[in-house]
Amino acid sequence: MYLEKIELVNWRNLEKVELSFPEKVLVLGGDNAQGKTNFLEALFLLARGVSPRRARDEEMIRWGKEFSYLRAQIREENLHFTREVVVKKEGKKEWKRDGKRETRRTSLPLVGYFPQDQEIIEGPPQKRRDFLDEAISFLSPSYGGELREYEKLLYRRNFLLREHSPSELLEIYGEKLISCGAKVVETRIRYLHQFVPYFQGFHRELSGEDVSLQVAYRSSGYRWEEGIEEGLRKARERVNEEERERGMTLFGPHRDEIVFLLRGREARDFASQGEKKRMAISLRLAETSMAESFYQKEVVILVDDIFSELDRKRRNLLWQKIKDGSQVFLTTTEEEEVKELKGSYPLSFFRVEGGRIERGE
Repeated sequence: MYLEKIELVNWRNLEKVELSFPEKVLVLGGDNAQGKTNFLEALFLLARGVSPRRARDEEMIRWGKEFSYLRAQIREENLHFTREVVVKKEGKKEWKRDGKRETRRTSLPLVGYFPQDQEIIEGPPQKRRDFLDEAISFLSPSYGGELREYEKLLYRRNFLLREHSPSELLEIYGEKLISCGAKVVETRIRYLHQFVPYFQGFHRELSGEDVSLQVAYRSSGYRWEEGIEEGLRKARERVNEEERERGMTLFGPHRDEIVFLLRGREARDFASQGEKKRMAISLRLAETSMAESFYQKEVVILVDDIFSELDRKRRNLLWQKIKDGSQVFLTTTEEEEVKELKGSYPLSFFRVEGGRIERGE
């Protein structure tokens, strides 16, 4: 995939932007809080349908405006098409392809690397579940549907628990939740079996040593290895009384944990900041490889000001890993660092200042 042209209107602090991209590697330079990350967020949303910041729609609209508008002209091999989205303060987003409303929107092959990715390593369990669920949904829309169905059932069952509903009704929704939840867990585990070797390999390269790194899917109150549905059913029986007392569902994939073990210890608590940073980058490199394997083509890569946080050796290594994407968008506060990396690669530079983006030298 190749983004040939982009138009933004009322997107955060970017009032109106129209840019064409003649080169494969695009660098947006400028000080912090000028709009560089906002621009990448717009590209991410156009491709994947969500904000990498998990922002609400009203947060992505310029202050004092009622809507924002994004449009991209895209090339995929010999196919050219446009994608548009209108984000409104009230109501759902409106998507169009070549001017016609998209009733079934598909994700486009794009992966983003952002500084907040380190929260996946050091943040609460929800951050790791979100990362895994979003990575799978990107490749499998059907999984996204299963996840939404699970969340609806969970919401309904929690409501019934709070209302002290009859046991028969709770049993019906409990069985539905188990059936749907088992599919979610099965898909997560299947994805991790493919994902983890990539993750370990990239981490080994970035670390420069063969340090032990493991990923464990830690189920809450059941053993998935012994049969997921049966495990969930037994977990429900064990927490039945406590659920009624607390008015909430205490079993299922919404409570499971993905654990990163570095040298046999939980990275969240024991890894250094540098180690966490390298693990976060390795996660995105692995996600990129999974996407390339799925789409059978290079993906567009967004990199939001993470080169400055790495030493020269690791900057060069990361550059070697990402430069072969179909297209690369980099933001930086240190343009000279990127110029040093690029070698003979042709780059397009853009200067971002006060919500304005202009072509640079």
